[in-house]
Amino acid sequence: MGKMLKGCLSVIVVLIVIGIIIAIFSGGDDSAEDAGTDTSEEESSAAEGNEESSEGSEEASEKETYSMGETAEVGNVEYTINEKTTASEVGPNIMNETASDMYVVLDVTFKNNGDEAVTVNSSYLKLKQGNTTFEADEMASMSANQNEDGSMGDTFFMEEVNPGSERNGKVVFDVAPDIAEANDLEVEAQEGIFGSVTEIISLSK
Repeated sequence: MGKMLKGCLSVIVVLIVIGIIIAIFSGGDDSAEDAGTDTSEEESSAAEGNEESSEGSEEASEKETYSMGETAEVGNVEYTINEKTTASEVGPNIMNETASDMYVVLDVTFKNNGDEAVTVNSSYLKLKQGNTTFEADEMASMSANQNEDGSMGDTFFMEEVNPGSERNGKVVFDVAPDIAEANDLEVEAQEGIFGSVTEIISLSK
């Protein structure tokens, strides 16, 4: 009788050990499956992130370029470049400014579409040729907006513009003659002094 009891106990112990081993291996498989699932989810998320980044880059590269005569909306303001001319001097006959090289003269209309007064300055427009940037000549710009009788028009020199109001004047750049006559010139127009919002206007005819 004792031997039979011991035999039964041995069988029970063996069964328990076998059950523990099966449980351990089953748990390991579940962990492996979970790990595989997590990895798949991470790879899927990474792929989606790359797609979104790619779409964002494409949108940035497809940013609209405006043409002369078109109104470019730059944040809460608008710029329209009505005309581009070249000149060796600008301003009234008695107080004109002479170019060191050649003047590019832009006839510009500015409008404030916001609900507060803003300041506009000739430096908010930059002439560009590829990656090269040219700054406006503020003295020449002021002279170009001066009438023969000495009175000033819209100067685009730190001029305050109320909501809904427009200003029309000239912005002047002093550049090399071959650049002044180039067909690939563009203007970068910005909103405000910090230039956090910009748009590109092509000067090509």
